Amino acid sequence: MEVIKESFFEVIKDSISVKPEESIIPLKKGYLTSIEMIGRETNVLLVFNKPFLKTMCLNFLGDESPSDDALEDMARELANLTVGHAKVIAQERKINFNISTPEFLGIRVIKDYDQGIHFRLKGSGHCSIFLRSSK
Repeated sequence: MEVIKESFFEVIKDSISVKPEESIIPLKKGYLTSIEMIGRETNVLLVFNKPFLKTMCLNFLGDESPSDDALEDMARELANLTVGHAKVIAQERKINFNISTPEFLGIRVIKDYDQGIHFRLKGSGHCSIFLRSSK
């Protein structure tokens, strides 16, 4: 989970020059994406609220009024960037795994997970990252 957290911080900071802050409040309903860490038998689930994705679309793409499709694409892209960068960090530490293509699961509530970490951007943007065993 530490590699995922490190990756997320770097991806957001490098993308929009804003450092996310850790939060104690989990976001369990929102734009839900999933990527499998193949070989680790773990699914990484990222949940974003709309303000978080709107902030990313504005700062990353210059889109002030993103469509629902653009928000879904941004959720997928953030999942891909986060887990892809985590894979690079892990390889530098001699840990290997492959990743699946990110899947947008819809605006849903996440119920079953093994652990989670939670973030916020200044304002009302929130995100949670959950790990779930795929065994």
